Amino acid sequence: MTIPVGQEYMSPVLGLGKIASYQNYKADTLAASSDINFGAAVQMVSDNPEQCKAYDGSGEFYGVAIAKHFVPSFEGDKVGKYSQFEAVSVLRQGIITVKVEEDVIKGEKAVIDKATANFRPSGTSTTEVSGVVGIFKTSASGGGLAQLEINLP
Repeated sequence: MTIPVGQEYMSPVLGLGKIASYQNYKADTLAASSDINFGAAVQMVSDNPEQCKAYDGSGEFYGVAIAKHFVPSFEGDKVGKYSQFEAVSVLRQGIITVKVEEDVIKGEKAVIDKATANFRPSGTSTTEVSGVVGIFKTSASGGGLAQLEINLP
């Protein structure tokens, strides 16, 4: 039997970098060229298309790092991450939980902060951001977690 109302069986915020919907999603796998936080925007490394790094604006947005189910240890601030050369699952299509740098409202377009690889609303006054990459599916306060929908080819 299918689950008719997913929110009755699934917490709206599962954790940073976690898939946030029962709907289909698509992901690729690349090697991390440096440390990448769960839920961070990523881009391919220009001289090695088999590797990715946290988004800094020097390349095109490739997707969002999906959190692993197992980590050997957490940092002091409880931020999970992929280490250099580790296989990174990168969400290309679907809904994922991400960290937002400013307050966001459901339905607002999302951009990437080039300094942190986290997300902001498209109407931000911060100038060092990407173009629109997706839409927020939930509202959240700055520094909190929101669900982001992306649809990349």
